[in-house]
Amino acid sequence: MDRTLAHFPRNPDYGRGIYRRRLLFVSDDRSITAQVDDTHHSYWLTLDHDGARVTAIDGAFMRAPNTACPGAPAGLASLIGQPIDAPVSETLARLPAALNCTHLTDLACWSLAQTGRSQLWEVVIPDQTAKPVWIEVLRDGSVVHRWQVADRHIVTPPHLAGRPIMKGFRSWARAQFDGEELLAATMLQRGVFVARGREYIVDQGDPVPLALAEGMSGMCWSYSGAQLASATGSLNYVHDFTAAIESGQPPPHVAARLQGAAS
Repeated sequence: MDRTLAHFPRNPDYGRGIYRRRLLFVSDDRSITAQVDDTHHSYWLTLDHDGARVTAIDGAFMRAPNTACPGAPAGLASLIGQPIDAPVSETLARLPAALNCTHLTDLACWSLAQTGRSQLWEVVIPDQTAKPVWIEVLRDGSVVHRWQVADRHIVTPPHLAGRPIMKGFRSWARAQFDGEELLAATMLQRGVFVARGREYIVDQGDPVPLALAEGMSGMCWSYSGAQLASATGSLNYVHDFTAAIESGQPPPHVAARLQGAAS
């Protein structure tokens, strides 16, 4: 049992579904715009640059797990002035966990890594029960990683057998992969992290105080400071994308950037 989610009731349908995530990145010579849709989120990010440094950044949620999430994008402003080719470690140092959203931080890192490129990524993770399942991440329709996993450890391919998907993932993945292979592996791991939520009913009944989540204090903006003391989970935000993903509708200026550069 995941202790951070143990205060929620179990999902009786778990084991018959699929977690899906769609990540669209659209670039031109002075910007990159991204949108992410999955079972538990729908959000976007825009990043402008002058070819060398970040000049503007913005983001927002169209669907989010809790009532504090809308305040998290303000922390992204710390990236203004950062070189667009800065190492990930510098980006993370500018975006401390307690002042930022984990998912927007990931999206900022992934956007910077793909500056100048427009790509569509998809993550597919069947519900993980007693039987091993195959999980995969695709770039523009082509599989980059396909792993068989059980108990959140890799079973196949053989050279990765026994590697953990959760705790300890980052250290071995950085040693094993680089470039877009590392980017793809990180996207897949983050998908596993979010897919855990399918095991529980997290958005029904009365609003649940965030403070009830064991071990989450300080882990992100929502679970820090005044937010942790007052925020609750959102209701009716989980979507079942077992059959297919339905993308959220971003505001017109973001939709135009996503459509314009992709056309």
